[in-house]
Amino acid sequence: LAEVEKVFSKDKEEMLRYEAAERYEMDYASHMSSAELKGRKDQALETAKTLLEMNLPIEKIVKATGLTAAEILKLKN
Repeated sequence: LAEVEKVFSKDKEEMLRYEAAERYEMDYASHMSSAELKGRKDQALETAKTLLEMNLPIEKIVKATGLTAAEILKLKN
């Protein structure tokens, strides 16, 4: 509650700076989360390629990587 009171007691210019900083932090967190998810997806695709080369059944690759069967079948072609 004290933090909220501090925010709302600021003058307009300070409030705008505060809001801009909040937006920046949220955008940064979102960007980092997206990058992390992309990295995980890329790793799962690489693992799936390797498992396909080892002739593992699609069902086992789905379970091991979290990818869909459709995603894995695309790699096969």
